[in-house]
Amino acid sequence: MKKSLLFGLITLMFGVYTIQAQGSKYGMRIGVNASSIDSDNLTGDLDENRYGLVVGFLAEYNLSDKWSLQPELQYSAQGNKEKNLRTNYLQLPIILKYNVTNTFNVHAGPQVGLKIWEWEDKLDAFDNSTFDFAGVVGVGVDVFENFFVDLRYALGLTNVFENDMPSLDIDGQSRNIQLSIGYKL
Repeated sequence: MKKSLLFGLITLMFGVYTIQAQGSKYGMRIGVNASSIDSDNLTGDLDENRYGLVVGFLAEYNLSDKWSLQPELQYSAQGNKEKNLRTNYLQLPIILKYNVTNTFNVHAGPQVGLKIWEWEDKLDAFDNSTFDFAGVVGVGVDVFENFFVDLRYALGLTNVFENDMPSLDIDGQSRNIQLSIGYKL
């Protein structure tokens, strides 16, 4: 199911090129994540935030005066402050934006992440899963004509811990808050 969802999201991203929309824009964004793993089983330092870099490219396709679709490809450093729970992803968010005004928008969409790195001495229970699926919501402000700022919250929908370890009954989902700035051509 995960592979078919990833294939569907990639197909959607590249299928966007066929949309006959006016005012398509391309750009990049860079910012900081405050991420953690949300779990009732983690205590102490294990539930503290990790601050990491997020950087990526985007394409924005206007669907109407108020709506646009924004597929992105981004690198995101996530996990917890604890080194054993750190991981980095290559992510594909597909953001649907609603422009409340000419400068303010709200947005939401799905996001799939491909794990590209994890701490070498990770906890045994930390999942070796390759994919992380999340839901994203946020707000954005166009500061100038081509410059923007956005604030997002992403909540993971998959368990980041091993499900096949009966001695450890731990559930946890990734979550992060992103603050970023960007530039569109």
